[in-house]
Amino acid sequence: MDKETESCPNCGVNLNEPYILCKGCKPAGVKICLHCFSKGVEFNNHESDHPYSVIKRDFPLFDSNWTAMDEESLLDVMAECGFGNWSDVAQQIHTKSKWECEMHYNKYYIQNPEPPLPELPGTELQVFPQPVMYKLSDDPPRYADCSLMYQEMGGYMAGRGDFNTEYDNFSELDLKTLEFDDSSEEDEIENQLKHTVLDIYRNRLKERQRRKQIVRIYGLINMRKLSLCNRRFHNTIKDIIDSLRVFARLVSPFDFDKFIEGLHYEYELKNEIKKLKEFREDGLTSMRQLKVYKNLKNRRREFKSKGRLLDEILVHVNNETACQSWLQRQVVLENISKGVTNIPLPNAPRRSAQPLEIVGLPGHEKLNSDEREICATARLVPEAYLEFKSILVSECKKQGCLKLGQARNLIKIDVNKTRKLFDFLVSQGLLNKEPL
Repeated sequence: MDKETESCPNCGVNLNEPYILCKGCKPAGVKICLHCFSKGVEFNNHESDHPYSVIKRDFPLFDSNWTAMDEESLLDVMAECGFGNWSDVAQQIHTKSKWECEMHYNKYYIQNPEPPLPELPGTELQVFPQPVMYKLSDDPPRYADCSLMYQEMGGYMAGRGDFNTEYDNFSELDLKTLEFDDSSEEDEIENQLKHTVLDIYRNRLKERQRRKQIVRIYGLINMRKLSLCNRRFHNTIKDIIDSLRVFARLVSPFDFDKFIEGLHYEYELKNEIKKLKEFREDGLTSMRQLKVYKNLKNRRREFKSKGRLLDEILVHVNNETACQSWLQRQVVLENISKGVTNIPLPNAPRRSAQPLEIVGLPGHEKLNSDEREICATARLVPEAYLEFKSILVSECKKQGCLKLGQARNLIKIDVNKTRKLFDFLVSQGLLNKEPL
């Protein structure tokens, strides 16, 4: 039975339980919606400090499956339809079947009638339930609003267990103007289009729920915890673990983690087998020999890392000037160790640069043997040498002669390289120092 829906006298919205019944307004109490009550609105004779009651009929009276609202609806429908019309009664109640209505009414109102308001055990009814305390924590991920980690979670609200922004967040806009009118004769094609829109929206809801489920069960909300767990794979499968995560939805979370652990263990075994093969090639056949080998290898590495006097001599043995300077420096250091401090310490010799390998560089085939030698010793690439040569020769032909200072201003490179190049071109007869 469809009863006349009551509305809030202030805002006009339909009253749905729970709502507020004012006890201070006479002669009959005023029913107010929770929204107006929470704002403390006052209208007509109603004031915000009046006593009130919360109307809520979702508790059972006789049977745990029948609420007080269901009992009231049953009595109203029975008064209208009469005893025995169980099909009509169930059709108007909507939430109960024909058999349930008949059995419940006969049991509690015909066979075993009880007072209309039975005593309810107070221990089982909690008028003020305990609130759920919200505390900041890393696991489960509950971070402060506007924090960096809160933004990285993609709008996940731990208190609600849901996301602030849904996937395909504006899909409901396609339904706001959709209407179905049974009284009017709509075109069949238009009706099919409306049902198609509903099917599309239902598929969107399914996809939204699927994505939420993947994010929850695979632990993709707390990305910090996930990155810490993956840190142990950095030396093994860090290059492939991110590529494999897209396939995680094909198996359960436990199976995916088991698969990742298997790959990690496989990589470690391969590395261990590779090391054992290297040891076997070195002639080691037992674990005891490996321990001795590692100790000797570490000792050798430490020995090679330390500088040796013979190594310094071999560096300068091919350069006579550098060798003499190094020997003088060693003599001075020995005298200083004996207490003689008035001897000046010569500068450490500079190592001569190695010749440049120009074979295969662009322009190498255009050089003769002498030009290749000067490019290698002066460390000039063939193309740069040819360009510098062209500039200096052209300038010399214009002026009739060319000085070293003018050459340095023209090519703008290291002064030592400029001198070597200038002397070489003069020796080849390409430049003139004095006018003819």
